[in-house]
Amino acid sequence: MNESSVFEVYPFFMKRIIMPVAARFSDVSIWTEYRRMMKVERLSLDELKDLQFLKLKTILAHAKQRVPFYRKRFSECGFEPEELRDEAHLQCLPPTTKDDIMAHFPDEITAQDMDRSKWKYVATSGTTRQIMGIHDFRKANINWAAGLRAHKLAGNYDVGKKWMEIPPHMCTTICGAHDTAREERLFSRTTADLLLRGRMSRLREHLYQCAYGRRQELYKRVTLPSFGSEGTNIPERELAQYIEKIRSYKPYLLEGLPLYLYAFAKYIRSKALTPPHVRVIKPFGGSLTPHMKEIISEAFGCRVFDTYGCSETGFMACECDKHDGLHVFMDLYHVEVCRNGKLVAPGELGRLYITDLENSAMPWIRYDIGDVGRYFVEDHGCGRKSLRLHIEGRAQDTLSNSKGDLFTSDRIFDFFQGYKEIDNFQLVEKSKNNFQLLCVPSNGTGLNSERIVQGFKDFFDPSVQVKLYTVKTIKAEDGGKFRFVKSTRDVQA
Repeated sequence: MNESSVFEVYPFFMKRIIMPVAARFSDVSIWTEYRRMMKVERLSLDELKDLQFLKLKTILAHAKQRVPFYRKRFSECGFEPEELRDEAHLQCLPPTTKDDIMAHFPDEITAQDMDRSKWKYVATSGTTRQIMGIHDFRKANINWAAGLRAHKLAGNYDVGKKWMEIPPHMCTTICGAHDTAREERLFSRTTADLLLRGRMSRLREHLYQCAYGRRQELYKRVTLPSFGSEGTNIPERELAQYIEKIRSYKPYLLEGLPLYLYAFAKYIRSKALTPPHVRVIKPFGGSLTPHMKEIISEAFGCRVFDTYGCSETGFMACECDKHDGLHVFMDLYHVEVCRNGKLVAPGELGRLYITDLENSAMPWIRYDIGDVGRYFVEDHGCGRKSLRLHIEGRAQDTLSNSKGDLFTSDRIFDFFQGYKEIDNFQLVEKSKNNFQLLCVPSNGTGLNSERIVQGFKDFFDPSVQVKLYTVKTIKAEDGGKFRFVKSTRDVQA
């Protein structure tokens, strides 16, 4: 059997045998949860809202009963979950901030009187800081299923198709990209041996380890090491090596930090290379701007789909073929878009607050995830009825001018990428109306500093002061991610 035949047969084998068997003989219910989720995608918006509201009341009641932090907060606000009337009623609860999480982790922010033997520690490097959390076993299964759902709906990826990812360096160490030695040892016993001996409890343990301990092999997933320690000025030899690895593996799905994917695309274009064979590209670990998406899709000659999620909660939304926003998984999450503490109208920019409807070990209630975006409810004809999000960057990287107009990091990035002489940049707000602009020139070009500075003033605010400096590279943050806009103020979008 040739390689292409194996490529087509393996996903069928995974969907019809491996995943159902794991669900049947173990607690690994990924496939069961996935099939349930895909049925939910057929519901109307009203049906989704009804299901979401029921789950919202359930998780709020659970948080009040078992989580000390929320019990105290609800009491202080006079909030009773059983009296929840509508979405606006939630506004009496202050958002849960990252400071709240870290100050009360783990005892006060996790559920009491629950079996903790299968709780899983999770963490995110974040853009500016690390956040810790806990998932129970059921939530871990739901996360995996939600990932399969996002990949299926955004790009038609089926489990078992080739998958290559290139995460930022902190994700390799924090997010658990590498299997542990314990997982290697537990996998050594064969399924056949356990079946013959009739040791069903140990078979369940073995199947659990098959799914979790050997996920790289089972899912045909290859994780390449992060790169770019030099910053955005990545040597061509490194780019060429990664392009060759992608070309050799021929993944159906290529995932990576947006800046990595963007660097690949610019390199392919500059060298007029035949692109590697990739069917679908997805960014993760950072914001993908419209300009970046266009360049990546054009250079690779394939579709680019965006998804939305974080390590704390999991996959929350994904694009459809319309590429007109990300459909929220309303059966798993309740999302609010607020400005100055109040819900905004559809299409207005606001700050995102997330309530995880499934994590009973460590509920996230109105979690201030730190992102800004817009939501839309009208049916755009793709067949899915859930509300859609347009994520536009981090709240911490959103600037406000003297008129109070908001400028997201995505919007600012695309503005500066309009200058062909700028390869990369970083705009730093040193104080109100005072900016430092670091620019990396494109190869063989100079910078017209006066034109760039005046252009930014015309775009943002004529009253600001801007000092432009030419630099060789833009360095990544400690977590391995890149910030192209840095604000001194966390704008209350």
